[in-house]
Amino acid sequence: MDYLVILGWMLVLAVITTLLWLVTGEFYNWLQLGVAGAQLLGFLVLVLPVGIYLFLSEASPAAATLGKRRMRLHVVNRRTGGRASTAQILLRTVIKLLPWEIAHFSVWNFVAIASTGSTEFPSWLYAVAIFADLLPVLYLLLVAFEAEGRAPHDLIAGTTVVRLQPAP
Repeated sequence: MDYLVILGWMLVLAVITTLLWLVTGEFYNWLQLGVAGAQLLGFLVLVLPVGIYLFLSEASPAAATLGKRRMRLHVVNRRTGGRASTAQILLRTVIKLLPWEIAHFSVWNFVAIASTGSTEFPSWLYAVAIFADLLPVLYLLLVAFEAEGRAPHDLIAGTTVVRLQPAP
């Protein structure tokens, strides 16, 4: 369900982009802002709204996104079992979105270099791209092999996801 929310936001962005293209006859070249500017704009229109959704949902009294609510799950402080702090939810959200943002960084750099006509890319950029590709795999492996099945964002933030008990 959470992916549907994210895809819904991406659809809104696609519709806006299409409308702008229909009105102007061209797609805006984000690289006119430079690599850092394109990265920042991408962050502001895509990653930040998703992060705000995750943060506000999990910091709310329900302590859960729409998907977690549907699955009767919520995020708690691992140590106390009580409500996770705002700082914990913020850290959890940042760590959760980090692979996505690292991937965007590498893509914008590849696109910027390719737009010059070059087909040679620095080895550090390949390393960043490979790291971005491996991070989700590492996240999944950690969940699979960590004793409590906690993801890196939960381990680092000191949170865990628990199932709500049905009312007696």
